[in-house]
Amino acid sequence: MNNILSYKYQDFMIFFTFFLIWFSVQFGELVEDSVAYIMVVSVGILHGANDLLILSKKKSDKKSNLKSIAIYLGIIALCILTFYINSYVAILLFVILSSYHFGEEHLGEKLNQGTLFDTVYFSAYGVFLFSLLFYISQEDVAIIMKELTGSSFSELQIQISLGISGALLVLMSAYILLTKKKTEVNFGRELFYFLVLAVVFNTSSLVLSFAIYFIFWHSIPSIIHQTKFISGDFNKKAVIHYLKNASIFWGISLMGLVGLYFLFPELNQFASIVFAILFAVTAPHTWVMYQMKN
Repeated sequence: MNNILSYKYQDFMIFFTFFLIWFSVQFGELVEDSVAYIMVVSVGILHGANDLLILSKKKSDKKSNLKSIAIYLGIIALCILTFYINSYVAILLFVILSSYHFGEEHLGEKLNQGTLFDTVYFSAYGVFLFSLLFYISQEDVAIIMKELTGSSFSELQIQISLGISGALLVLMSAYILLTKKKTEVNFGRELFYFLVLAVVFNTSSLVLSFAIYFIFWHSIPSIIHQTKFISGDFNKKAVIHYLKNASIFWGISLMGLVGLYFLFPELNQFASIVFAILFAVTAPHTWVMYQMKN
């Protein structure tokens, strides 16, 4: 994402974040969650709907492309199997993978301190976000976790993950600053972003809080990066091309969502079904994004 587009989008992102904070104050949780589900099911799922096209762009020959597709489908099957065998482990893996993925998308073009350092930093960033959200919304997290897994994260576990990830971010950021390592990360701006997100998490419901970050801070920037990778540019024609190619997989995902809703009537929380779908697509999507950016 070039600098002009990046700064314009950051302004848009902050504006809509504050707008949705206002929205969450004005309306009840039912309205908040309904808007959140619409955002996640539309833009959220859409941002992972062109994975196979991206793989085909990375692999020029048919054999390599088929191998990549097989790996992609194998990861999905492994996720479903893991969820079937031990749903608690599956959710834990979802959080860990999403943590790295969120950090990679947000900081991937800015950090540039080497593979190991970046991987730990990305993961710490995401774990801190999830831990902050879970700490503020413990009751709602417990409801969804118990429905999906029969158990939940304890307050102590959340506090420990919040403390460790926060300490890692502070120490690693201090290392970059003190050693004057070259980086494009604006640490003051990132601290401001965390404060904004803390306000979001305190003001909005769990589902809307997750949706605000997932859509405006992650999915849309990811769609911009993917569009530029696929078409070589980001313009109206490139966006239409992206949407056309994504529509089939997006439709399949929606059918899967509806299928889960009827196959598992015991899941009373629609959020549980949405998170189950997100888990199934997060692992392969994270792998594809890693392939795209490397």
